[in-house]
Amino acid sequence: MISENQLEVWASAPSEREEVKCQTAVSQIKGCVERAYGQQVTIFLQGSYKNRTNVKRDSDVDIVVRFNDAYFANTSLLNEAEKQKYEQTRIPASVTFSDFKSNIYRILVAEFGATMVERKNKCLFVKANESRVNADIIPCFIHKRLATATISQAEGIQFISDTGLQVISFPEQHYANGVLKNTTTNQNFKSIVRILKNVRNAMEESRIIVTDSMPSYFLECLVWNIANNKFYGSYTEITKNIISQIWNDMRNPQIANDYAEVCDLLWLFRGGQRNPKDAENFMLYAWNFLIK
Repeated sequence: MISENQLEVWASAPSEREEVKCQTAVSQIKGCVERAYGQQVTIFLQGSYKNRTNVKRDSDVDIVVRFNDAYFANTSLLNEAEKQKYEQTRIPASVTFSDFKSNIYRILVAEFGATMVERKNKCLFVKANESRVNADIIPCFIHKRLATATISQAEGIQFISDTGLQVISFPEQHYANGVLKNTTTNQNFKSIVRILKNVRNAMEESRIIVTDSMPSYFLECLVWNIANNKFYGSYTEITKNIISQIWNDMRNPQIANDYAEVCDLLWLFRGGQRNPKDAENFMLYAWNFLIK
């Protein structure tokens, strides 16, 4: 059985040295992109480093590069009259998303060298060195979920993968909801996420589960959906409560179907991109790993 002392270690944020290396990566990448684009882009962090749910083995950074002069619109909430009004008034963007991503790639190659930069399906990757951690750079446009032809219900980011997949997220809302959850659970929400990430990493190293079978974002969303009253007690008690609750919820399709992403603007399972069975299986492995 994993001890309370070990869970306390796993609950802690990465060391100050890791923090400095994260900040260096952000500073270097932000500097070269802003020199090229100026106020046309907004650069900010998302992911586990920004949300303070990162652990030592996963201490890379996700850096969003949002082009402010173009957006993707979700018009699914509009009636036909509003859709026609939107189509009549919209102005096509001056640059395609593919061109924007390619431009950012060239900027990074010029700054860091071709051997240090890789174009991936969903992002651009800058490799770590002695002073910085690995960095995923996400070029994107604004995403607008329209309530009317001219008014947004919510705004996030959107990009198109190289294989053509449309990816939408709401990182600002995700961050705010994570902070609120952490505050209302006596700072235990993020600690439990870090514990379960470390459990996942330990199980991967022991070959109990397959690497990447439980992405960090998926895991954080699962924990966020659990009621606040489950986050009190020792780390052992809380971790067991959370694992047990998620395992039970995943076995009930009606409950699992109501799980949302941390932004609370997207469903976690509806649409078929994720499977509750994967979460159920992970929690069973985690329970056995912690208790035995």
